[in-house]
Amino acid sequence: MAKVKDITFPKTSGKLNKKDDKIYRVRNGEQQSYIASENSVPPSKAQVAHRKLFGKVTAIVNAIEADPKQKAEWDKKRLAYNQNLTAKHDMIAKRYSTVRSFAHFIISTQLEQAQAKKQRKNPIPKALPRGLKLHIKHFADLSTTELYEILKARFAVFYLEQHIAYQDFDDIDYNAVHLALHRKGRVVAYARLFQGDEPGQWIIGRMLTTERKKGCGKYILEQTILEAERQGADSIVLHAQTQVVSFYEQFGFRTFGDVFMEAGIPHIHMTKSLTN
Repeated sequence: MAKVKDITFPKTSGKLNKKDDKIYRVRNGEQQSYIASENSVPPSKAQVAHRKLFGKVTAIVNAIEADPKQKAEWDKKRLAYNQNLTAKHDMIAKRYSTVRSFAHFIISTQLEQAQAKKQRKNPIPKALPRGLKLHIKHFADLSTTELYEILKARFAVFYLEQHIAYQDFDDIDYNAVHLALHRKGRVVAYARLFQGDEPGQWIIGRMLTTERKKGCGKYILEQTILEAERQGADSIVLHAQTQVVSFYEQFGFRTFGDVFMEAGIPHIHMTKSLTN
């Protein structure tokens, strides 16, 4: 299969001309422009990064489809990938029917992993929010008070706030690592981490925060990822509510599969590789 570094693609650039409010974009040496709306909002850093990645991937895929030899190689890989999923009876992972969709998936994954590797070389300081204490314990090491506060926080967020009626006590807690941020003994952020069915796969579940917009959610997720690395995980999987997908994407998680309903709320599978 062709590698990303073996494929050249045209550079794409764009800038805002403040004099006439036109956005000029250069593609393959040709200048194009369109008028910016008066009510347009400047794109966020995440949007800019996503557009840049999408542009790179699209250019590479176009180059593949323009070369019959490369396209044939990618088609063989696509068929092998689909057959492997069928052999494993994987009902969650997506099967690809075209070279374009499959190449887009593979190349975007490669580029995202490369970017995540760069970010890990210069990690964001894991600063503990002020006035909080972090506890990381296995179930057997939790005190009755700590367990009570964890279950109280889960009930408050998932049942009282989100109106999710489900069996919270699913026995997974017995074999999970529990990460909780405490303020004066009260849980303000929490997540549990446990091994999945696949070798090297760990799963994040029951993640919550009761104090929002204070950095608690980001901190508990950072620590959960670090704990998974300490446990020797190769990848992390979670079920994300669709309205918070962008939150997990900040930490290198990517979606896969289709949206599904869980406890009456739309969810999607997300995964993060720790092997690069």
